[in-house]
Parts: sequence; structure tokens; C-alpha cells
Amino acid sequence: KRAHAQRLGEIMRRVVIIYAMEEEFMPFVRDHGLAPVKPSPFSPGAPMVAYRGEVSNGAIDAVAVWCGRDRRFRSNSVGTVAAGVACYAAVEAFGPDLVISAGTAGGFGELGARTGDVYLSTKCIFHARRIPENFGGNTYEEYGFGHFRSPPAITSLAARASVKLGVVSTSDSLDCSPRDLQLLRSEGAVVKEMEAAAVASVAQWLGVPFVALKAVTDIVDGPESTAAEFYTNLAVASDALRDRLTDLLGLIAAVPAFDGMGAMPEAAEPCPPGNTSNAQSPKPPRHAEPTSRWKFAAVCRVVAEFGLVAILVASLQRR
Repeated sequence: KRAHAQRLGEIMRRVVIIYAMEEEFMPFVRDHGLAPVKPSPFSPGAPMVAYRGEVSNGAIDAVAVWCGRDRRFRSNSVGTVAAGVACYAAVEAFGPDLVISAGTAGGFGELGARTGDVYLSTKCIFHARRIPENFGGNTYEEYGFGHFRSPPAITSLAARASVKLGVVSTSDSLDCSPRDLQLLRSEGAVVKEMEAAAVASVAQWLGVPFVALKAVTDIVDGPESTAAEFYTNLAVASDALRDRLTDLLGLIAAVPAFDGMGAMPEAAEPCPPGNTSNAQSPKPPRHAEPTSRWKFAAVCRVVAEFGLVAILVASLQRR
């Protein structure tokens, strides 16, 4: 379960691929003959579905995770919440060396995107997690965007994998408001979708390298309706996604874990107050403690923080 690369220089072996839609997920599963993971590694009632198998001539242990079908609405579980939960559960269950958010997206024609193009992220951002600078300083504004940068060791493979490079931006809405459009353009986003930055955020928390791979179904700044264009091109884009993902995994099989991403340090230092750097903060080795101890420590931190709040409130009441 935890047999993933933990030392600088080990070759990447296990890759978790997170999908929001069954239509995006199944072409890769069928083409590589992946088998369902049974019993399910996820909590009872969780909708996620995992398939697993060897690809790239046995060099990669691929775990494809579909966020599943919403039990209430019977739709694909799209969006940031489902994607973030699926990523957390999959990393805990499988201990991967790399997480990929794979799926379809809208592209910007003015930046050269065409339907069927496949993009590898240079970084992922949230364009709808807007926190004004005057709310709490630049720290909160930058936190809102996220700026989750992709590892150069992976992005350097783009040309050989026949994919384009670009900024991938995430929100929970299919449409694009004028304010969204303004922020997307200011960040140079070439791809707009609904999951990648959430997966990137969770992967960063857990110290796992991350990239997004997105196939274009519709042109955001084009004349056609997004919904109509999306469903017209979904099958073709999903096939293109499968092909380019297969090529990319074949190349990743020769990449040393953390090469170009920075080695994981022995211990993590707290982020100093006022630090607004876009660089990823140092993190401890993944799963350095048993999961139960990690959860217990997290609970203790919450209790401690609650206690400090209670003391502050009591102090204010005495005034």
C-alpha cells in the first residue's frame, strides 16, 4: 500500500489518475485492460471507483480513479469537491509517486487551442476562488489563486508526448462570467475546467507531485455554445486524452521520482507569517507516520486552535 518512491532518484512506478467523468475514464480503462480494485479501497458509501493494471510494458502501475456517480442526482461527480476527496482517498489508499488530473476542458482559441488538442499543465490555478487583497493582505489573494506549479521533470516531456503546454484554470462553473474571463486572461490560462486545481491542492498537501492533462472539447471564446460543443466533441477528445496519456506514461516510466521537483526534506518547517511565495512549502516524507497517528495529530491541532479562540473570546468579554 505504501510502496512508493520515498528517496530521491527512485524511478516513478505508481501513478494515480483522477477522472471526473465516466466518458473520459473508460477509454483508458478499456484500452489497457485495467481491472476493478476489489474490495473497494474507499470508505463505505463513497462513490469513487478504482481500476488498476500495468501499462507501458509493465513499467507503470496505473490506478485510474473515477470520481463516481452522484447517488442523489445520478450524474457524474464533477467539480472541485468530488475531485479533491477522490484525490485524498486515492493517495491514502495507493501511495502514488505521481497524481494526474485527466479529463476534458474548454480551450481559448485566441491562445491557439483547438478541439482535440491535449494540454499538459505548466501550473494550475483557481480563477473563481476570489479573495480581495484588502481582506487579509496579499497572502489570501494568492492563496485563492493557488498557483500550483507542475514539476519540470514532467513538463519537459510535452513535445515527446505530442501535447501542448499551458496554464490550466479551475472553477465549479461550466460557464464563464466576464470577471472569470478577465482573471483567466490575466493569468494566461489556455484551458478552463472544473477539477485540476483541487486535485493539485490536495496532492501538494500530501507531498505528491502532480500534473493535469486535459483534452479540449470546446472553445471558450468561440461562437458555439459550450454545452453543445462539449457533447459533440466529448468522445473524440476522450480518445485523444487516452492516447496522449498512454504516451506520457511511457515517458514517465524513465523519470526519477522528485527529479526537478525537489527532494522531500527530513522535516517540514512551519510557513512563516507573511510568506506569500508561490513556491511549494517544504513537506515531510509522505506517510512518515501511520495514518491513525497523523489523524490524531490533526485533531490535536484543531482542539488547540479552538482553545486559543475560546481564550481570546473570554478576554474580549471581560473587557
